Amino acid sequence: MYRKLFVIGLAFLMTLSVMPHVADAQEAITGEWLWIVAHTEENQGGQNSTDIDSLAVASEDAVTEAMVATNGAKVGAMVGDYAWTLAVLPEDGNINTLVNELEGFPRGDDNAINDITSYALITLVSEEAQNDVTLGVSSDDSIKVWLNGAVVHTNARNRGRGSAGSYQDTIQVNLNAGDNLLMIKVSERGGGWGMFAGIDADVSYAYRPPVEHITGEWLWMVAHTEANQGGQNSTDIDSLAAASSDAVTEEMVAKNGATEGDSVGDYDWTLAELPEDGNINTLVNNLDGFPRGDDNAINDISSYALITLVAEEAMEDVVIGVSSDDSVKVWLNGEVVHTNARNRGRGNRASFQDKFKVNLNKGDNLLMIKISERGGGWGMFAGIGATVETAYRPAASDVGTAVEAKGKLVTTWGKLKGAK
Repeated sequence: MYRKLFVIGLAFLMTLSVMPHVADAQEAITGEWLWIVAHTEENQGGQNSTDIDSLAVASEDAVTEAMVATNGAKVGAMVGDYAWTLAVLPEDGNINTLVNELEGFPRGDDNAINDITSYALITLVSEEAQNDVTLGVSSDDSIKVWLNGAVVHTNARNRGRGSAGSYQDTIQVNLNAGDNLLMIKVSERGGGWGMFAGIDADVSYAYRPPVEHITGEWLWMVAHTEANQGGQNSTDIDSLAAASSDAVTEEMVAKNGATEGDSVGDYDWTLAELPEDGNINTLVNNLDGFPRGDDNAINDISSYALITLVAEEAMEDVVIGVSSDDSVKVWLNGEVVHTNARNRGRGNRASFQDKFKVNLNKGDNLLMIKISERGGGWGMFAGIGATVETAYRPAASDVGTAVEAKGKLVTTWGKLKGAK
């Protein structure tokens, strides 16, 4: 059995014209896909490997079909000796041609590669939800299809892929408003290897890399609200302004940031990493000088977390994901980009409750996330679907940053819980 996972990747930036909604009118999904390929056991390709997770086998369970179908994959990431790579499916649907033209992939006899499976990813972008649209696919040999992490079609059959413009299998699917991740698995026994795919829907294509957790140190500040008015009730209340008699505001901090060590009341802006489980109670209570509450819980309070996203170039429509306990408000470069005034648990690390798109400037981009907590659990997760560095640093101009004379702002860090 081959234990090495050969990975090929394609990211695609393209727009598909509006498709006519008539019978057999699926327009071909063309352009760049994101691919991964993995060998199966000799003579066990094609229909025999349709329901075998070749990614899990090849990676010793480090990568699975379910993970990729739900979250996608990252262009350029290494898997074994190969990287996810950008490439275009030929018009004749020949995957052998695609794979053999990629540098570094070993050629088979007559450029054929046998007992192998391809995984092709593309994002269908829909302006609104569309129900019961027709997805068409053809394959050589067997095929399995996922949409937004769920299996929507399987045909475990060794066959030729037919010709472009018609589809062997048609499937009725529902599209969400926004991004819809499509993954097609084609398992090849020997000889020809390929696929066609088309859809009868008004969509465009722009591959979205997975939204990965933002790691590193954030700059933190916390401020109380009135008793029983935390969480969703305080989402749009400027707790910094209320606590500082307007000397410090959310707008000032979201635009200019703050500097580690600057005094705010009796406490300083503090750098700390968010725990992997997203628990802000744990983070705050582990800081020196912060008095512990009952069961380490702190209620009717908001956290403000700052981090700098450093982009090598300007990027549009980058996906940011957040989860929160309770409500959340997000600023990027001084502008509010997302609000969800809702009391809720933060879920788990495997997914994000809210996703939204932003534009990044070349260089530094200041991200601020406010989590307003009503009671009990308090936490957040945050991620981004782009390759950026994360290293907090204040904006170039520090005019208006949240710095006050010592003792004036008494609602940050350790002094906060003492009022309870």
